[in-house]
Amino acid sequence: MRRWFKTLFAGGIIGGIFGVLFAPEKGEKSRAKLKDAVEKGKEKFDEIKGDFQEKE
Repeated sequence: MRRWFKTLFAGGIIGGIFGVLFAPEKGEKSRAKLKDAVEKGKEKFDEIKGDFQEKE
């Protein structure tokens, strides 16, 4: 089950990054969106990681 969540999370992050990179916007806007997406991804990862650590 853990592996499934990790794979799902990683796929979501990778998909989000590629979505931002291939969107038809100026580079400056794309970089800002990518930075925000990475920050949100890190926060979500820490949240999920904490949830799993509490269950152990």
